[in-house]
Amino acid sequence: MLKPEERFFAPSGNIYPGGPSTWHIMDWDQRRLVSVTMDEELESEDPAIEHLEKHIDNIAADVFEIRVSPQGDLVSTSTDQEDDNTRCLYHPPLEATERPDGIEAISRSELEELDRLGPLVDLVRCPRSSDSDKKLVFKYYFLEQRLSYVWHEMNLWVRLPKHPHIVAFDKIVVDEIEGRCVGFTNEYVPGGTLEENKTRIFKLKWLTQLVAVVDELNLNLGIAHQDIAPRNLLIDEEADFIKIFDFNFSVRIGEPGYAESRNDIKGVIFTIYEIVTRDETLRAVRHEKQNVLEIEQKEWVQHPDVRLDQPVSEFRKVLREWSEKRRRGKQITTYTEAPNFIDWPDTPQPPLSETFVYYDGKPATKFLMLWSTERKRLLGQGKTVLNWQRPPHCKLKPGDRILETGEFITPA
Repeated sequence: MLKPEERFFAPSGNIYPGGPSTWHIMDWDQRRLVSVTMDEELESEDPAIEHLEKHIDNIAADVFEIRVSPQGDLVSTSTDQEDDNTRCLYHPPLEATERPDGIEAISRSELEELDRLGPLVDLVRCPRSSDSDKKLVFKYYFLEQRLSYVWHEMNLWVRLPKHPHIVAFDKIVVDEIEGRCVGFTNEYVPGGTLEENKTRIFKLKWLTQLVAVVDELNLNLGIAHQDIAPRNLLIDEEADFIKIFDFNFSVRIGEPGYAESRNDIKGVIFTIYEIVTRDETLRAVRHEKQNVLEIEQKEWVQHPDVRLDQPVSEFRKVLREWSEKRRRGKQITTYTEAPNFIDWPDTPQPPLSETFVYYDGKPATKFLMLWSTERKRLLGQGKTVLNWQRPPHCKLKPGDRILETGEFITPA
């Protein structure tokens, strides 16, 4: 279930001195952009989000803008397409992924939503597949800010060899209009992350599995995960395995985006310290200021609610021996030094689009690379656009089923 505190995001706004102020707010639940206008000058989007939250589930699906009073009362709504600030994102063609052999693509229209796990992440199934009850995680994007992240995560993950301690990649997901990449699915592991489910007895074998998979990523594949934390670790209870996932910060070692301050040795040590002590204060600062020596040298006090299958000293011994071995061993400074390094194509650029601009007050034609385009402009040109909007979760009735297109599944 999407957490209430994660539901809204304001990508942009128009603020005038003395007012009015308009904030363009994305509702991840309905996957729609609503503009909130208030008469006063607001440098923060927080009041606009607070007021939108009161009305979002009750305004019509075709409302693009609301105007509210300083107290948050609804003054008016607009369904005028000129007030629609939604942008349609460029989605790369499937062939640009240069997908490995055996990797299938599936249309978004074939996925049924089962739950809304978080912003841009859903639990789904494929009702028309041979294994229609199999649950998968669908990760997607329709905002320009997420394009590069999802492209690189998808292209990295799809190339990782199968590994018992890595959540498995499933399929590339394409849109139902032109067959362009909109996201991907991966294996669903029930039971929640180590951050969400803290009731388990944490096992020493899971730590040894974790350091082994980190060595595989770093030393064999040339990949730095860069976000090792309890929230990105799952336990496959049937296999009794720890599994790592979420590669949206992962990079090729030595390439742009790689940061030594986010190195995975430090990530593992911080993670186990947090699991044992439930003290998250030492990582609540910028990565550059996180001091792993402080953790290695201090006493670890096991939290009274934490259950371990071995004494804390055994976990620390494994960490100490592994970290010393890694620090003494061969260092990978660039990913191509790894024996089986993986590579993937950069984010494809959109084709040039004819755009009308004004020079000295006169219209002119210019060809620009547009990563996103106003939806109202595309509709005005008679073009078909990809719809992401869906009904509010709170309005779904028992038995309602919807596809990832936002359409209801009609009972046979």
